[in-house]
Amino acid sequence: AHYSMGGIFVNPENLSTSVEGLFAVGEVAGGLHGANRLGGNSLAEIIIFGRRAGIAASKYSRNIDQQMRSNKAIAIAHENINKFIKNGNELVRPLQNELRLIMWKYCGVIKNETLLLEGLSKIERIKSKLSDIDVRIDQYNCEDLALIFDLQSSLFSAKSTIVSALQRNESRGAHQRSDFPLLDPLFQFNCVVSMDDDNNSDDEHGHSHGYDLSMTRYQLLSFCSRMTSKACVPIDPVEPSTATPLVGASNSG
Repeated sequence: AHYSMGGIFVNPENLSTSVEGLFAVGEVAGGLHGANRLGGNSLAEIIIFGRRAGIAASKYSRNIDQQMRSNKAIAIAHENINKFIKNGNELVRPLQNELRLIMWKYCGVIKNETLLLEGLSKIERIKSKLSDIDVRIDQYNCEDLALIFDLQSSLFSAKSTIVSALQRNESRGAHQRSDFPLLDPLFQFNCVVSMDDDNNSDDEHGHSHGYDLSMTRYQLLSFCSRMTSKACVPIDPVEPSTATPLVGASNSG
């Protein structure tokens, strides 16, 4: 895939995210192109939304007298780094390659529930090996550390994609389900995935879907698909002050 159709959920007017002071635009942002994200759209996207993001970020910066630093957040960041620097029995590159093959085989162009659930299970097995990866750094080389963070993020993105594909019981654009070959007009929404510190596994309706979401809480919210100033309101709003960045997931293009 040359593109992942999905990304951080942003305000379409100023490209702000649920993290104060963080703006996202371009391939990292989701929601603009829907089921069809053509390469030719990139120019219009960067001209229009890149400009909006730049203006908004500039305004935000000019209104800040000082930047607060959280010692707690810094300590957590250091802990998140240090926990991976140790000897282990696994190497990160083979696990990255395994994840690529899993997504190609079980979340490829043509999907169905059986394949997606099996892929989800295999992703969980890779995740269980994260704590046993061999990461060694010195003053000249921190490549292992960069790679393990890349793998950690890739696992989250992969799982978000599969969970969202399971929620969309239809075929639309580049999202093709052999078990649901027709487009369903009731599915005009985006799947949005967020995580918190609780290991909850229900969506906003409290439904159990028969697959394990114990890695983190996946909160699936239905958003209007039209990105206007009034359309991006969640059914179950997440407070910006406590929320993590939202990732709008879709299938690969």
